[in-house]
Amino acid sequence: MAQRARTWLLCIGFFIFVPLGLMAKQSMATSFIAMAVLVILAVGVGAPRMLLPEKKIAAVFVLLALYVAVTHLFIVDCQACAAKAGGKLAMLALVLWVASSSIGAVGPEARRAVGRALTAGLVVAIAMLVFELSTDSGFFRWITGRQDDPDLPLFRYNRGTTALVLLAWPAAAWLWSRGRRSWAIVLAAAAVGAAAYGDSASALVASLLAVVAAAAATLAPAATLAAGLLVTAAFTALAPWLLLNLLGWARPVIDAIPPSVLDRIEIWNHGAKAVLDAPILGHGIGAMRHLSVPDPAISGYRHMVKPPTHPHDAALQIWLELGGLGVILFAGLVWFAARSLSSLASPWRSAAIAASAGVIFTAMVSYGLWQETWLGIIAMTALAFRVLAPPTGDTRNPPAR
Repeated sequence: MAQRARTWLLCIGFFIFVPLGLMAKQSMATSFIAMAVLVILAVGVGAPRMLLPEKKIAAVFVLLALYVAVTHLFIVDCQACAAKAGGKLAMLALVLWVASSSIGAVGPEARRAVGRALTAGLVVAIAMLVFELSTDSGFFRWITGRQDDPDLPLFRYNRGTTALVLLAWPAAAWLWSRGRRSWAIVLAAAAVGAAAYGDSASALVASLLAVVAAAAATLAPAATLAAGLLVTAAFTALAPWLLLNLLGWARPVIDAIPPSVLDRIEIWNHGAKAVLDAPILGHGIGAMRHLSVPDPAISGYRHMVKPPTHPHDAALQIWLELGGLGVILFAGLVWFAARSLSSLASPWRSAAIAASAGVIFTAMVSYGLWQETWLGIIAMTALAFRVLAPPTGDTRNPPAR
């Protein structure tokens, strides 16, 4: 009974996640948390040992939590940061718990059910996104009674689009493993096309980068994974200095840079300067919004006139909030999570590397590290691979006839 309930919860959660997120972006956090908690309860009733997280990831998280507690209670001079830290860590703990435990370990029948539910949800989401973009949010206007509202920007669909292009990869790998290779290619291509049709430049670039990563991983998986980790580690280590100088490097062509891009470059510059003021322990979680706004006459900023809520770059945000020691702890989490990719069989390994490339790129240019919707998207993508990829050596999931 508990196992059947878990399967139904996973099917419902994966089916509604992206379509509901397109209509209300904050719902992706709510739907993930609700599904995760209910699945944990169902697993706890029938097989509580499956709730145990991966030991090394749990150990690093405990060290991170202790580090945050000590710095925010006794060292960091930001009361608002200390007040928020507990909630942010709780969400991260839930994501790591879901992604590293065995709650997604299901049998072949359940894998088929969840695979169909996720694929169907993505097909609905693609159709919905294209319709909404083509009709100026026609369905959203109808269900909310805002037919005459002129202030419905299309970027409201950006987070849902990001979820779509990331979750397309575990769904495509599942289709491929079932012998539906043409459908897998069509789904991946449709996700890229929907991103190209939409308003999110980061989702489009992430989807294209994921395609490149998937192709490279198919030809040379170990080299692709190693190269990805090396580039990510190098950028993370050098992020404050690279992003500090980016604005100066852009000065010769600054008039040709779109305002939205220049605003992002100015935010990075402002955040990087703050990092250098506290490079070891950081300023505290959420400190970006509490930094004073520099005088435009001194900074030369054209668009950044008020403190942003976050630096729009995960590496810079970790440096800013938790300092170099925090960067090391987060690097440990990423390292232990990436090690599991090497044990996946084809096509899951290529798809997981592709999704990881999309996640890393998006994290470095778009959302705040602690945003619940973003963490929910990452968790659902990781959980999809956990549920749909059969254990190594499992032959009980033959291609569909």
